[in-house]
Amino acid sequence: MNIAAVINNLGPSQNSYYLIKEFNKAASDKSMSLSVFFERSAIPVVSTMFSCRSVSFISSYHHNAIATSLEEANILLMGNNASKKFLYLWDLEWLRNPGQYNDTCDMLLDKRLNIIARSESHATMIENFCNKKPVGIVDNWNIDQLIEVIQNA
Repeated sequence: MNIAAVINNLGPSQNSYYLIKEFNKAASDKSMSLSVFFERSAIPVVSTMFSCRSVSFISSYHHNAIATSLEEANILLMGNNASKKFLYLWDLEWLRNPGQYNDTCDMLLDKRLNIIARSESHATMIENFCNKKPVGIVDNWNIDQLIEVIQNA
């Protein structure tokens, strides 16, 4: 299985820590091919045991791609590739910036984008916000849960 995460950077953050921890755990499985595409270069919070590349190379990636924010989801949607696109809503960004309702809803409702929630409460808020049910719930990048959600989406 091929999985790539699209993230702002791998620097110190809870999101980066759990992403690297779970991808490193899965990297020992030879049937898994894991990578990260980053927008901004940063020293990873933990050493990585998988491929890390600039997001400028995303157009040549044709497998499961998981954005971690609305900004990265927009990059995935603008990319002209055959990847299966996911948005793992780590944070409900629109709660801090409610003025972008239409743009946010348009992106979340895009049929090419499968939404993954971080918790049951996040899933409920997402569905209440845009009337689209997430395809699954993944707790802190849990690799087993993530694989199950991707296979069932």
